[in-house]
Amino acid sequence: MPIQEQEFRDAFIEHRHAVYRYAWRLTSSPTAAEDITQEAFFALLRVRAKIDSPSGVRNFLFVTARNLVLKYWRNNQRWTALDEDDEQLCRGPSSFDSSDVSRAVAAAIKALPPLQREVLVMSVYSGFSAVEIAGITAVEVTAVKARLHRARNNMKRMLQALKPAGNETEVGSGTSH
Repeated sequence: MPIQEQEFRDAFIEHRHAVYRYAWRLTSSPTAAEDITQEAFFALLRVRAKIDSPSGVRNFLFVTARNLVLKYWRNNQRWTALDEDDEQLCRGPSSFDSSDVSRAVAAAIKALPPLQREVLVMSVYSGFSAVEIAGITAVEVTAVKARLHRARNNMKRMLQALKPAGNETEVGSGTSH
């Protein structure tokens, strides 16, 4: 039995922003994120079996969005090397204001290899656990944890210039796995 209209509306209201943010962070394109979000919800309408749990709906939407992001990357060859501005990020300017920090973090996330970016966004920005990410990405939990570890290390390296002298706090620490 397909999803009922009220169930669809509830799912849309509850998950639309999270799916959009996920797609936007991975594509860096508001237009692509809108298209991916729309397609993920269309897929939910087309699903023939009833999804019994709220976490099942959420997982379905993120699995679908992930597949659409991967298609977007393939079609748009999002596997680009660091450009001159991103290389400056790795060196870092002598001082940052809050808008510089936001731009630096966004550029560092964009500079991550796609699989590392994906797990970091799912973990930090979407709040998924390593087990949930493994289910969505169809890889082992150990692979998710390894990708997340490498992503955090790469972020730490790229954002080293943001860290005040003597501060030993790691980028991404304190998030759940």
